[in-house]
Amino acid sequence: MADYSKFVQVSGEDFTVNGEKILFRGFGLGTWMNLEHFMIGLPGTDTMIKKAFAEVYGEERSTQFFDRFLLEFMDERDFVYLKSLGVNSLRLPFNYKYFIDDQQPGSYKEEGFVYLDHIVALCEKYEIYAILDLHSVPGGQNPDWHCDTASGLPLFWEYAALRESVIGLWGHIARHYRNQPWVAAYDIVNEPSMVTNAAVFNEFYQKVIAEIRKYDQQHIIFIEGNHFTTDFSMLGPVEDPQVAYEFHFYPFVDEPAVLTPEMDRERRKEIFAAAFGKLLDIRAKYKRPVWCGELGLVLEPEQIGFQVTIIEDMLELCEANDVSWALWTYKDAACMGIVYPRKETPWRQLTGRIREIWNQQQEQEKGEALVDHMAETYFQPVSSEQRYPLQFRMRTIMQAICVEQNLKPFLQELSWEEAYQLPASFHWDQCEQWDELADLVRRYTAVSV
Repeated sequence: MADYSKFVQVSGEDFTVNGEKILFRGFGLGTWMNLEHFMIGLPGTDTMIKKAFAEVYGEERSTQFFDRFLLEFMDERDFVYLKSLGVNSLRLPFNYKYFIDDQQPGSYKEEGFVYLDHIVALCEKYEIYAILDLHSVPGGQNPDWHCDTASGLPLFWEYAALRESVIGLWGHIARHYRNQPWVAAYDIVNEPSMVTNAAVFNEFYQKVIAEIRKYDQQHIIFIEGNHFTTDFSMLGPVEDPQVAYEFHFYPFVDEPAVLTPEMDRERRKEIFAAAFGKLLDIRAKYKRPVWCGELGLVLEPEQIGFQVTIIEDMLELCEANDVSWALWTYKDAACMGIVYPRKETPWRQLTGRIREIWNQQQEQEKGEALVDHMAETYFQPVSSEQRYPLQFRMRTIMQAICVEQNLKPFLQELSWEEAYQLPASFHWDQCEQWDELADLVRRYTAVSV
């Protein structure tokens, strides 16, 4: 029997364990079971990258490669480090394709549990709560690359059949983890965006909750808002007592000037506080706890001191407002992670060469420029409202080209033996850490070293 006293529960506007209040303080495990190109250093979506490996090395070897990557990306030494930071939670993003075969609807693959259970077992051993995050769904819940879309359109919200497949999947996952108290919560779908039908949005959440509750009455369920989980205006009330709300906090998306040292820090804090206050409205509206499931930024060696002050200002808002938080991300190829492979490792050597001709920032700028060029050459200039969704669609075309021209040629230069050693770059002894960020995290978790 499960020890239900260890389950995290919703109690008013707080999370509690056995009656004691708890704040989640932790990290996301980004670019693990859902590859993100700028974080892993390889162009393309998760599916595109894996297809490129299969085309270069063959299906069997590609499967071996990613099995090794997934099982060796994190190990016990990482959890010793997480424990030294004092964090108590780890958000685990995963792609639906580890459970659903698009050609065999209605049946489930079990490989996803192999990789999730690997991390959940370590979470249990080190008493760190796991939060399961469905980061990619069929058709894409938003138009961006990180939901593994091939179209640049959020088709998930257009087709009930796609949503029904995910509703069933969450029931399948709930059956598996219903007695596991170190799984704290189910994060239903990461960063919905461009949702236009409120009835569809609310019905989806209601059906997922009902499906989970057929098997699992204990676990918290996180609901995310529209517009990359910054807009909750479409969401109606939910009766389930173990539902909470999640938002993500990247205020520099709308105010990029906050990332410049020239901006006065007090002014930056004012901008952050105004944006954060709007996100907190959902807690006041429904009297449920909230979780900032992502915050962070791309870290640069020459700016790390300044950048840590930005993260400090974001974390300070969470702490001052009694909001749980998760930094994005724990480990990647030297982008947003607190842990990253050293520059001399094979993975960093490969991605360093790729980065000379491709990076995510250029991809976004080129996507916008190509939309403008298309409109001005063949039509009339388009409005910013039109340009925004169109650049996502343009980037999916660009990504297909980049995989062919900026990924596969680099893989073809590596023998299979060399390629198979690449995942070892993420082993703890091949990595280094941002001590400045670690010190900041320890300040909030009250861990001394």
